[in-house]
Amino acid sequence: MGGDIIKEIQVLNDALKSTKDGRERDRIRGIILIKKGYNVHKIADIMNVSVRTIYNWKKRYEKNGTKGLKTKRKPGRKGKLSPEDVEKLIKLLKQKDCWTTREVKELIKNEFGIEYTLRHVARILRKIGMVYQKPFVHDYRRPDNAEEILKKE
Repeated sequence: MGGDIIKEIQVLNDALKSTKDGRERDRIRGIILIKKGYNVHKIADIMNVSVRTIYNWKKRYEKNGTKGLKTKRKPGRKGKLSPEDVEKLIKLLKQKDCWTTREVKELIKNEFGIEYTLRHVARILRKIGMVYQKPFVHDYRRPDNAEEILKKE
């Protein structure tokens, strides 16, 4: 193996260590095996993928380097709330300290005319960086100074 190939394999190994995506790691490993001189059919057999897949990985690598091996985002359905609506929702949510998902669901329904399930409201809150929790049940028998009593003991 020439010096250039050794350097290229080292770059690929560094990329392998830096990624957490399993599919991307497989692609990088496949390219490393190609650079080490393994037969494409043997690599496909070892990695349990088709020969065409190995050639696709090789083509992507030759065209764009390690960036070409990254997993591409798959387009999904467009959200019902526009980015402007999301910004408005964030402003509305900041007006009050604590919200339940039911309250947020009603807020979205009243303000934007869109009805979501509670589970999807939780996803929206997580996506915009807000924390949601299940409400804590307060015991009516608990004294107001319960923390002070516990500290004394």
